[in-house]
Amino acid sequence: MSDQKETDFSRYFELKKQLEEASRLYYKDGVSPMSDQDFDFGLKELEKLEKAYPELRGQDSLTQRVGSDLVNDFAKVSHAVPMLSIANVYSAEEMAEFVKAAEDAAPESGLGPRASSLGPHIWICERKIDGVSLAVIYENGRLKQAVTRGDGAQGDDVTLNALTIADIPETLDAKKLKIDPSEIPQGLFEVRGEVYMEREAFERLNERFILEGKKVFQNPRNTVSGSLKLKSVAECKTRPMRFFAYHIPQSNNATHEENLLQLKKLGFHTNDYWKADTVEEIMKISEDIGASRDSLPFEIDGMVVKLNDLAMQRSLGATSKSPRWAIAYKFKAERAYTPLLSVEFQVGRTGAVTPVANLAPVRLAGTTVKRATLHNFDEVARLDLHFGDTVGVEKGGEIIPKITDVKKELRPAGALPVTAPANCPECGEPLAHVDGEVILRCENLHCKAQVQCLFEHFVSREAMNIENLGPALIASLLESGKIKRIPDLYRLTMDDLMSQERMAKKSAQNVFDAIQKSKERSLENLLHGLGIRFVGRTSARNLAKHFRTLEAIRTATVEDLQNVNDVGERIGKSVYDFFHTALYTNEVDELVALGCPTEFKGNVGTLFQGQTVVITGTLPSMDRDQARKLIEENGGKVSGSVSKKTSWVLAGEAAGSKLTKANELGIPVHDEAWLQERLAETGEPNEPVEPNGSEKTEQISLF
Repeated sequence: MSDQKETDFSRYFELKKQLEEASRLYYKDGVSPMSDQDFDFGLKELEKLEKAYPELRGQDSLTQRVGSDLVNDFAKVSHAVPMLSIANVYSAEEMAEFVKAAEDAAPESGLGPRASSLGPHIWICERKIDGVSLAVIYENGRLKQAVTRGDGAQGDDVTLNALTIADIPETLDAKKLKIDPSEIPQGLFEVRGEVYMEREAFERLNERFILEGKKVFQNPRNTVSGSLKLKSVAECKTRPMRFFAYHIPQSNNATHEENLLQLKKLGFHTNDYWKADTVEEIMKISEDIGASRDSLPFEIDGMVVKLNDLAMQRSLGATSKSPRWAIAYKFKAERAYTPLLSVEFQVGRTGAVTPVANLAPVRLAGTTVKRATLHNFDEVARLDLHFGDTVGVEKGGEIIPKITDVKKELRPAGALPVTAPANCPECGEPLAHVDGEVILRCENLHCKAQVQCLFEHFVSREAMNIENLGPALIASLLESGKIKRIPDLYRLTMDDLMSQERMAKKSAQNVFDAIQKSKERSLENLLHGLGIRFVGRTSARNLAKHFRTLEAIRTATVEDLQNVNDVGERIGKSVYDFFHTALYTNEVDELVALGCPTEFKGNVGTLFQGQTVVITGTLPSMDRDQARKLIEENGGKVSGSVSKKTSWVLAGEAAGSKLTKANELGIPVHDEAWLQERLAETGEPNEPVEPNGSEKTEQISLF
């Protein structure tokens, strides 16, 4: 291999890894680790390298597939027509190349009549709303399904959540729309559009999250992405989402403009649009819209340009990723330069320490910017950031802007580099680098920056299940000084609770009773609630089931602990360290003295001993927790994914990809009736555990 080829290959695999991680974070976690422009330019570089070295191009390459937002929690629905992404351009030259290629490939002859008034190759220009694509499918005028783009071939069924969006009609009612009944499409009728959130609604939602001690969202687009995938429809209703319809994939109309007019007549909100015949007109429209985008109530990041003639669209077709008849002209992110004054180190609710830059005030995207995120200390090192540096700042919809580059030629003489702190700025404890993570973390669970999160975890359903003690009340109790440490919960009086804002006597009594009732929980609930690092619900139960008492766990060696099923060395050492740290052991002693559980109270049968089970779909009479507890109480282990190690699958209605994979692997599939019969035959414990008095919430699927 030549030196140049070796260099190119090294660059390719480095860039591929970076872009795949950015894609994963964007689609799976709702995080934007790099700008759209940086991602697109990286993708173009990948394409260039794959063109030079075809052996690098595989079917899994990002250049050959649509980014996927599929998750395991929802049933999968195949798209009748692939739901592709639109390719991007960033300059007039690139737009001209696209228009020429499309028009050269779509001659007039043989494509059917077009209104001469529309011009030879008329283009429709629409604002590119920064949201999430969604297909809504109607059958005889009634909403049947709402499906995300997913991987382009299939998406997640989010129908119940989509029904919370007022802009998506549940029925197409001719009388209400004041149109002739014959205009309501019969059979299956699919509409595609964009779910988005207006700026003001996004800001109000984040303000509420701050008050409730919850993590705020990065931007409206990520908020929508996460909201559509919520398991709780009730929570989804609190997210003020909107919907613009922009496409009918299987249309009988002649033009895209007719599609938009039909959608509007059927009661859908549609985007404004402009018509153009030339590249010059397209760019003039785009530049005018781009200049006024800050005045819009929602975020846009460019203009979508489409051929108006649907016959031409069909003739041009698509690549594996994108249609050949549409392109997105992306606006360049606005950037300004300003001096770095100082850096703060913020401690998040999980102990993660994030550097935030304080800047000399500068105008950017219609607002005055004084702060910018630096993400993590790897990013600080990459920038080679020094105090007093003149830094480039971009704002692309995030809550606070980000620093993109440094003008090193303007660096003041003797400027000191920005370095990571050794100790937590909140509690003073030493910070730690955790293996596999790029962030610094404060591991002191009682650090005041983490206390709200610890309380929320302790009272959660799978821990001590203290109902009616939500984030807002916890925040109020912390602010008033009524609680500082977990044991303080069990010292709260009725007077303490009634002294909180909007806490009437009945509400206070409900919380007080729930706190007392939590003492009846089992040892695994306390272990899980303590917030021991790496100890989740399953490992907490396995520890409790193995040792039976809290005292036995506290006196166990690391070797004893790591020999427990699914515990291992890392968890074993974490548990050992926790119970040999005075700060935590003193608190545990207090909890025990206050009556918290110290013994394992669960039933342990052997019916499913050594078996690994996966639950998928919606079961007739029990929810996820009930099914899981039945299986675990009879010796089984519940896993979230199907593999060759899966013993059997418990499937309900609307089972998705897990059922498909189980069938492919030849893994036995059973229903709830089979489970109940097996439990009844053997006489093993089979009473479903009630969900602790809480109301049964609507669920789309299990896991």
